Amino acid sequence: MILLTEEILFKVLKRMINDLEKTSQFSYRDAYSKRFNLTLELKCRRTHYQDILIEKYKWDNLIRHRNIRYVNSTPKGVFSFDLKQLPEPDWHDYKMPKETDFANRNFVLKKVGYLPIEDAKDITCLLFNQNEYFIYNI
Repeated sequence: MILLTEEILFKVLKRMINDLEKTSQFSYRDAYSKRFNLTLELKCRRTHYQDILIEKYKWDNLIRHRNIRYVNSTPKGVFSFDLKQLPEPDWHDYKMPKETDFANRNFVLKKVGYLPIEDAKDITCLLFNQNEYFIYNI
């Protein structure tokens, strides 16, 4: 099992993409690379899901970029979705916490869709050598 924070995931990705820069905490995207014209949205989940949630407002903003990856870590690995290669999800309205890992636990209506995990590329082995994978396994 592997549990990452967005900070650790960013640092690991930065080793591969050395010009990767963070954006502001509440931006619709988490990082970008000018060299690769690449936009990244990072999510670290405590549970592995077969379908990965994405909010419609994030999809709408991210899909405007030419080269976009939605990178999700779960206890089973790190998965990268190339949003340009996927059909737009079906959208549903759900009452969800406004912010998952912050103090504001008020519920709001969010429009969300789901991306099948099999549509992602498992990039765990690209990011970690065997020793590092052992360190992050809990």
